[in-house]
Amino acid sequence: MKKLLVFVAIALLYTSCSKEAASVSEPGKSGSITRFAVYQDFMYVLNLNEVQTYDITQRDRPVLINRLKTDYGLETITIYDNTVFLGSTTALYILNISNPAAPVIQAKTDRLSDFGFSGCDPVVVKGNYAYSTIKIIQNICGNISAESALIVYDISDKTAPKAVGSYALSIPNGLGIKDNHLFVCDEGTDQLRVFDISVPTQLTELTYSVSITDPYDLIIDAERMIVSSKTDFQIFDISDIIQIKKLGQISR
Repeated sequence: MKKLLVFVAIALLYTSCSKEAASVSEPGKSGSITRFAVYQDFMYVLNLNEVQTYDITQRDRPVLINRLKTDYGLETITIYDNTVFLGSTTALYILNISNPAAPVIQAKTDRLSDFGFSGCDPVVVKGNYAYSTIKIIQNICGNISAESALIVYDISDKTAPKAVGSYALSIPNGLGIKDNHLFVCDEGTDQLRVFDISVPTQLTELTYSVSITDPYDLIIDAERMIVSSKTDFQIFDISDIIQIKKLGQISR
C-alpha cells in the first residue's frame, strides 16, 4: 500500500507533462539527481564515462544509436532550453543536441582549477545561469575535502561557461528552482535551504529554512514540491515562499 501511495503522489506531479513537455525548460520537474532524460524521441542515459543515446520511437523497443565518451565520473543529467547539462565528479558538461541523435560536447568546466576541489554534482538551470551543488565525502565521491558548496555558473556563452560564485554548504544533495528562489537539500544541516537568485551573481540565503531529516532530492511542479529523504517523501505547498506549508508525508 505504501509503494502505491508513493507512486500516486509522484504521479500527480507528472499528470500535466506530455512528451513535448519533457523536452523544454522545466527545471526540477524530474528531480536533479537523475541519470537519464528524455528529449523528443530520444533518451539519454549516463554510464560513468559516456552518454548513451537511445531511439525510443518504438517505446517497447529502445535502440542504442550513439555513445558519447566523457571523462570518468558522470553523475547527473538535466535538459534546459534544448541543451543537455551533465554533472560529474570533476566538471560541468554542456552538450549541443541540435542533432538529438548524436549529442556533442559544447563545453566543459574544470572545477579543480576553478575552486581547487571536485565532488558529486547535480545541476539545475534558469536563464543564463546554472546552479550546482558539490558534495564532497570520502567513499561517496572518491574525494576527501573540508568543503562542499553551491556553485553558480554564467552560461550565457554555452561554449565558455564561467564560475561566478561559490557558497559553502554542509552536505548538499539535490536542488530545484521556483521563480527566483533556489531550494537546496542540505543533509548536513537537516534543512531545505532557500536562496534568492534574483541577482544570480550575488545569491542571498533567506533567514528561514525547512527542517527535514536527511533531505536527498526534490521535485517542484508549480505550487507543489516533493522532498525525498532516507525515510519518507514530504509534500509541501510553496505558493508562499515565506510560509511554506507541509501537506503530507509518505513513509518509504
